[in-house]
Amino acid sequence: MRLMGYDRQTYRRRKIGDSLRMFRESLGLTQKAACRLLDRSQASLSAYENGHRAIRPRDLKHILDVYGVTDDLVRSRLLSLAAQGRQDGWWHDFDERLAPGVVDFASLEADASSVRMFQPLLVHGLLQEEDYARAVIADSGSALRSSRDIDTEISFRLHRQRLHDQERPPKMSVVLGEPALRQAMGGAAVMRRQLRKLVVMSEWPHIDLQILPFSAGAHPGGDGPFTILGVGSAGLFEVVAIDSLTRSWYVDEPSDVDHYCESFERLREIALSEIDSRAFIERILSEL
Repeated sequence: MRLMGYDRQTYRRRKIGDSLRMFRESLGLTQKAACRLLDRSQASLSAYENGHRAIRPRDLKHILDVYGVTDDLVRSRLLSLAAQGRQDGWWHDFDERLAPGVVDFASLEADASSVRMFQPLLVHGLLQEEDYARAVIADSGSALRSSRDIDTEISFRLHRQRLHDQERPPKMSVVLGEPALRQAMGGAAVMRRQLRKLVVMSEWPHIDLQILPFSAGAHPGGDGPFTILGVGSAGLFEVVAIDSLTRSWYVDEPSDVDHYCESFERLREIALSEIDSRAFIERILSEL
């Protein structure tokens, strides 16, 4: 059972908490001294700074005012995070069934106005056909997972794809490596359905899909897949999500985010055009 307002940590709460701590320390204030200025308990301020408690936008605004934070962009970003973090969404139905980081990522993805994805080896989750998703999920992770666990992960992945059905879906730019089209996940029949789905989705107005062929040679995506989320209206701030076999993490330092953005643009430059990518997928489909 979760106590009201005290949930597992999320990216938004950690980001707000780290910022509040930085603002306080830049003023030379201890938590105790800051609490006297803010007229609130040290326990609540500590919970905010540690990312263990959601903060209401009006309370955050008060703290920023007292701390003298006047930068409009900084304030708008943090207030947007606070507002988003208090929203209820479909992902909360999976809170007790999936790892916290997985659910947290889906909540950020749902608030994104733009999504840039590089996936060299597999079709990205937002583009996966159900049987393809089952093959990927069943063959990855712990062999001790039950069929119910696998079904939960598949349901979660398909829920994420509801982004495409929104009145204003986020702008999506996708670069897939040629191996994602050729690795026979689930067998030939599954791959045919998956490739057909890619062809259809490549024509959707909110999706730009490009293929990075083997012939492209060396490229700046050698370290593996990544996703750049422009979160909030008009991509108020950007964060890079990176996954490995054992953990996932976020990169949000502006210089680091810029590096990933530049790398993604380079990947787009050397990848096939959208028209040529569609023809490339259709050619591989004809070979199955």
